[in-house]
Formats: sequence, structure tokens, C-alpha cells
Amino acid sequence: MSRRFFSRGPLLCLGTILLVPVVVLYLTQVIWLESLSAPFPWLVSHPAAVGLFWVIFSSFCLTLYGFSRRVLPSYLPAAVVLLLLSHASWCKMKINGAPIQLSDFTLLGNIKDITGFAANQLLPSPPALAAAAITLLLFVFLGRMEKHWRLPTGPGLAIGGVAMALFFSLFYPGTLQSAAAALDEGCADQVERNDRAGVALGVYTAWATRQLAESGGNDADAAELAQRFLADAQAPGETLSLEEAPDIIFIVSESFFDVTRLPGLTFQEDPLPVFHALSETCTNGRFLSNTYGGGTGYVEMEMFTGLTSSLLREGDTLSTLDLTCYRNLPTTVRCLRQLGYDAVAVHSHDAKLYNRASIYPAIGFQEMLFQDDFLTQPERRGDFVSDESFARELIARYEARDPDVPFFLYGLSMENHQSYYPEKFGESSGYPAQCGQLSSQDLAILDSLVYGLHDADASLGILTDYFSQAGRPVLLVFVGDHLPSLNLSDGVSIYTHLGVSPTEESSDWDPATLMDILSTDYLIWTNYETAAQPDRMESCTFLGLHTLQRAGLPLNDYFSWLAEEISPNMLLSRNRFFADGAGNAYYHIAPETQVMLDRYTAVERSLLYSQ
Repeated sequence: MSRRFFSRGPLLCLGTILLVPVVVLYLTQVIWLESLSAPFPWLVSHPAAVGLFWVIFSSFCLTLYGFSRRVLPSYLPAAVVLLLLSHASWCKMKINGAPIQLSDFTLLGNIKDITGFAANQLLPSPPALAAAAITLLLFVFLGRMEKHWRLPTGPGLAIGGVAMALFFSLFYPGTLQSAAAALDEGCADQVERNDRAGVALGVYTAWATRQLAESGGNDADAAELAQRFLADAQAPGETLSLEEAPDIIFIVSESFFDVTRLPGLTFQEDPLPVFHALSETCTNGRFLSNTYGGGTGYVEMEMFTGLTSSLLREGDTLSTLDLTCYRNLPTTVRCLRQLGYDAVAVHSHDAKLYNRASIYPAIGFQEMLFQDDFLTQPERRGDFVSDESFARELIARYEARDPDVPFFLYGLSMENHQSYYPEKFGESSGYPAQCGQLSSQDLAILDSLVYGLHDADASLGILTDYFSQAGRPVLLVFVGDHLPSLNLSDGVSIYTHLGVSPTEESSDWDPATLMDILSTDYLIWTNYETAAQPDRMESCTFLGLHTLQRAGLPLNDYFSWLAEEISPNMLLSRNRFFADGAGNAYYHIAPETQVMLDRYTAVERSLLYSQ
């Protein structure tokens, strides 16, 4: 490039610098939209988002540039961070159908563990590689330009001071926060935010909305009701006798679902013989999760609390609240403890994710045990502790209980956790699937999932065989937390390959499709009932409540309220998705249903934010 070009000096340099934010925004959208061309019409049709992004990006980078008068250290780190954020959001969307959102930043301390579960799904797409190359060329160009002209000290300090004031105004109520909240208005989830504001700006618009939102505690009636529930949860309960209270074994099986119901798959031999045999005589059905591909901790906490993740303030999760909040909440575990139960939780992994080691004792468990706490010798199968070892440990914990009080034993398995790849278990499952729509490589990937599912099924058999001989009445709940994230050799989900979902983009799905992707399976078995109760659809929000009812236990005030006013009218609320009590799925709910949901939201937020 000729020296004459650079000799145009300050105007060219400053003009290029002013264009950098637009170029960076374009590149983030290249990654998110997986296209070099799609961002152009998006930029033209979203001027408000482009303008606000320009202000935010420029205010930060011009602050650094004004004081240092160096382009590369001022602009390159911010650009790289936003491109990495866009790539992470794209990866998370591929893995579990939701992009990076505000609440995910609470898990930054566990990023190594999270990425380790899905390392083979984090490779950049060709458009992402192109965006990286364009970024490199852009900053090589700016670096060469900087050699020929540098901003004088006086104007630099002035620009830096003004830009710094503008940047810090982002964190206080005012024009910029209001503009971000306006962009966010009406967005049902982070996918819609990203479509409207862009993948990089969408996180800020969510944060601005959180700052301007009311907590829900200004509803006096809801606040009074919540205070009654909180007081009742701490009051002494009516201790039940052994004859009145069955032991409850509640198993959350990692990524378990009935794989034989996927269209197009056939098996010469049933990979889930125990589950299918028990389904003939036990209560079972679809289980609506609040997530898919990941997020087990959020599923668990809905089951324990009867609260709904999507009704929290933006950026909060049921696994990241203040510990004092958990100590006061009316949970299923605390309800059982009030009735005289001992309560123990066992997870066949470690304590790194979802703050389990501190939260679970706070919600009522007397012990929260991990793989290093096993009484038995854990054996690994693939990447994690085997489900057979997990089942043997649960039996050991049951045998070590105090036999004079009723017992609640919660277990969370791990063997079938992602990722899925042909060499995961070192051998085939023995239950190969046939499918004309999948290649041999795809079938090998699928077989690693079938292997884990079969082992989970076998662990269910171990438990029911043991508890069928127990001298106590036992109620056992077995449920899959969410559908697994299973991308095949071309990087496309098995659910898209088999037609469960029409595309990879969840924004293109109708409510019935999203319900399918949110559905796993559950089963309730007892050793004392002469006939099972009818099959029904369940959800993570109310399975805990319904377990208390199925066991014939008295409910406290909070769970009685849920049983009377909320659970008959809904199964699940997840951002724009709503499933009513009859299992019908909607994106837009009736006004009378909205009244119920608003009431539920007000009580939930009062429980959590007005203690």
C-alpha cells in the first residue's frame, strides 16, 4: 500500500477508526448468522441497534485510544472479546438451543468444566474463521496506518475524557440504558434479543432491562402471601410415623429418554427393556424440561422449589441466588424434613457446577454427597462414574439410613452425560440402531448415546429389584433431566436429521416442535400400590409437588397453593413457550391464563426478592 495513501493523515485515520465498530458488529453477526452476506441486510434494517452498538463500543475503545493514542491495544482486545462472545453464543445455541445470556456469566468460574463436556462441539464454523481472518487484516491495516500518524496528546486527552464519561454512563439510569431497554421491549428470550439487537449487544440490552425492571415486590397481596409461605416453611411440622410415610427415592438420570421413539430408528433388540416393561404397569409419560442439551442444575431446582426459571429477573438463575434465600424457601426437601424425613442427596460426579455443595444443604438436605464420598468403590464407564456404581451407592446409602424415620434419597447420575463419540465407551452398546437417513459414522455416534441409555435402564432395574424386596413402602421416581445434545458427523443435530425439528434454529420451530425437544420421559414405581395411577404428562416445575401428593403426604401452605391455583393451569413456562395443564403448547396464551401467570410471577419474585 503506497505511502501516498497513508499521507492523507488524520482524517483517514480517524475516519477508519470511526468505522471499526460497524465492521466489528458486522463480524459478530457473521459468526452468529453463519454467513458473510446475511449481516448486510440486518445492518441496514436495524439502525437503532447499529447506532447503540457504535456508541458503546466507541466509548470504551476511544477512552483507551484517547489516553494511549495507540489503536491496536485500544481496539483489538475489545474486538476479540466480542468475536469470542459471538462464537460462544453460536456454540451454545447449537448445543442446547439457547445463546449466551445474562445468567450464563454466573458460571464463568466453571468455564473449564463446561467447555470440557462439549470440547468437540466448539470448533469454529467457516464463516467464523473468515471473520477471524478479516479481523486480522483490519488490524494489520490499522497498525500500518498508526505508523504514519498519531493523535496529538491534547486532543487525545480530551477525546479520552469525553469517551470515558459516556462509557460509564452505560451503568447508570439514563438515555443509553433506556435506549437499550427500548430495543429489548417485548423480547421473549435471548434469541429474540439477538435477532433485534445483535448477538454482541443483546447481552447489554438484557442487563439494561434487568436494571429498569421492578422486582414484583410492589404487589402487596403477593408479598403478603409470600411472607406467609416463608413463615410456614420454617415452622415445625407434624412429624409422621413410619406407617404414614413411604420412603422416597428420586432419581434424575442424565439425558435419559426413550430413544426408540425417535422417528426413523429401529432396533433389533430393545435397548431399554426395564423401562418399557415397567411402563406397562407403572405411571409414566412425557416429562417437560425447562432446557435441552444442558442445564441440569436448573431442572433440579425447579423440581425442588416449584418455581419457574423463566419468571426470574433477567440474569438470575435458581442456582445463583443468595444462600439466605435458599435457607428460607419452601422446598420439597424442607417440606419432607418438616414431616420427619431424613434427606440425603447423591451425585455421581463432583461439586464444581451449580453451587450444589452449598445450595442443597440450604434447601433442606442433611447431606450432599459426591463421587469422592461414596461408601462403595465407584467404577467409571466412559468419561464418568457408571450408572451401575451409582445404583449400588444409592442402595448402600439406603441401607445406612436410620430405619426408624422415613427416608428421602435423591440421586443424580452422570454416565450418560455428553459428549457422544464412537470411542466413548471403547465398545459398542450391543443394541445397534438402524436408520436409512444416517451414515455409519452417524450411527456410531448415536450408539454411544444408546450405550449410556441402556446402562441407565439397567440401573433402574437394579434399584427396582432391590426395593421390591425392601421391608418398607418405597416410592421411586425415575426421570430424564433433558434431551441430550447430539450433533452428528456434519455438525447437525440428530433431531434435525430425523425430522423432529425442521431446522437447527429454535426460532423457526412451532410450539409443538419445541415441546418435543423439551420432552424426556419419567416413571413412578412403588412396591406397595396394587394399581398404578393413570399416566400423565409431567414437568420439572411440578414433579416435586406431584411426588409429595403421590406419596399421600400433607402439603404445607406453599405447595397447597401451587396445587390449587397454579399446577392445574400450567405445566411449564419457558420464555415465550407455555404448556397448559392439559399439555397443550402455545406461544401466545389467553388473557385469563396470563392473569394466573402474572400472579405466579408476583408471588415467585416476592419469595425470592422481598425476604
